[in-house]
Amino acid sequence: MLEFRYPLSVLVKDYLLGIVGLAVSVQILASSESGSGIFWFFVGLALFFLIVTANAANRHVTRITVGEDGIGSGPFQRRFIAWKDLKGLSLRFYAVRSVFGRNKGGWMTLKLRAAGGSITVDSDLPHFQSLVTKAALVAKENGILVDAYTAHNLLSLGIEVPA
Repeated sequence: MLEFRYPLSVLVKDYLLGIVGLAVSVQILASSESGSGIFWFFVGLALFFLIVTANAANRHVTRITVGEDGIGSGPFQRRFIAWKDLKGLSLRFYAVRSVFGRNKGGWMTLKLRAAGGSITVDSDLPHFQSLVTKAALVAKENGILVDAYTAHNLLSLGIEVPA
């Protein structure tokens, strides 16, 4: 069984964004009148940055385990999908564009679905392409049809599309 986790180097920018944004928002909240429009705007902004930080922390402690019998995710929201129970696979690409309209890359997310729930991982996870390859092979064995977006994204990674 293999275990993967998101490296800290990938999460640093999310941690920094969340912590700095939260600190600035709280500082402005402390110096503004409670009940004013600005106050409530920064309350919302502080909550947003709190969620960004919590999401980074969740990804930091998440372990993805891959074995011959299936894939698991934990420690919070522990989930396990047996390969034989896999019912759906989607692979999405989210582009990041610069101000000048040039493509600056992006990231992919792989969502695996079964009757009991789903597991989603993104391309920041080490060995992401190997995981996508394994999931596509299992999807083919299970007779799962994928949508056009997933088929295109699998082909862009050089992975045979389940038919």
